[in-house]
Amino acid sequence: MPADNVRPAWSLADIPYAAIEKEKIIGNMDWFYLLAGASFVETLSDLYTRNLVEYYQDNVSATMWLLQEWEIEEVQHGQALRQYVLTIWPDFDWERAYQGFVDAYLPYCRTDLLGPTRALEMASRCVVETGTSSFYTMIQAASPEPVLCQLAARIRADEVHHYKYFYRFFLQYQAREKNSRWRIGRELWKRVAEVDQEDSYLALKNAFEVKNPGQQFSLEDFSAFRQRMGGWISRHYPFDMAMKMLLKPIALPPLLQKVILPLLTRSARRTIIN
Repeated sequence: MPADNVRPAWSLADIPYAAIEKEKIIGNMDWFYLLAGASFVETLSDLYTRNLVEYYQDNVSATMWLLQEWEIEEVQHGQALRQYVLTIWPDFDWERAYQGFVDAYLPYCRTDLLGPTRALEMASRCVVETGTSSFYTMIQAASPEPVLCQLAARIRADEVHHYKYFYRFFLQYQAREKNSRWRIGRELWKRVAEVDQEDSYLALKNAFEVKNPGQQFSLEDFSAFRQRMGGWISRHYPFDMAMKMLLKPIALPPLLQKVILPLLTRSARRTIIN
């Protein structure tokens, strides 16, 4: 597979945790829940990788990339976010909250729940990478704290890189399967509807309940949290970028995409914010 533009490798040692300006973020607990939850989801990538490797076991190129690059980088994202959270909120029992998340999320993360065909699952992975790329773009723009901006920028670059790989694998399988635009679009919409539901809710729930012993986190609390995020989303979420990435696997004719993109972008903005 041809190489992408070379990205500078990075590690946790490149993140200046000692320079974190804690006073700029420590008082806003929404940042705590958002970042702790994200650290759980990213750290669980070893399980996601295992499922994908099983599903694509006959594709050496795909499985080698998943094991040697994707999993390693995704788990590093979780470790980097974990260290950021614990630098600011050192009393948080991260391990206990993470284990609670893993136990609750395992039933939703099975190989038999992957896409109906190899191409359609790769298209669905493009949806997931679109979501993470957009999420960290928003974090980078919204963050009141400079080190978090640096960290989010590094993670975002990795996620965009991962999207490109999943898209290339999608093209390889699509050349054989020849799924219709309608079928691809339907699968993408299904994954959009599913994304950021079970994992986000369970991640926030476990972060909240460990941080606040004796209190329970409900679906109503989750809805209220998402409503509070509406301001960040409306100001900082990269809607245009996200819609272009989502539409790419459908391969619409350029003129049609030019017409439909602004309509879909406005609809997505209304849906997400409201």
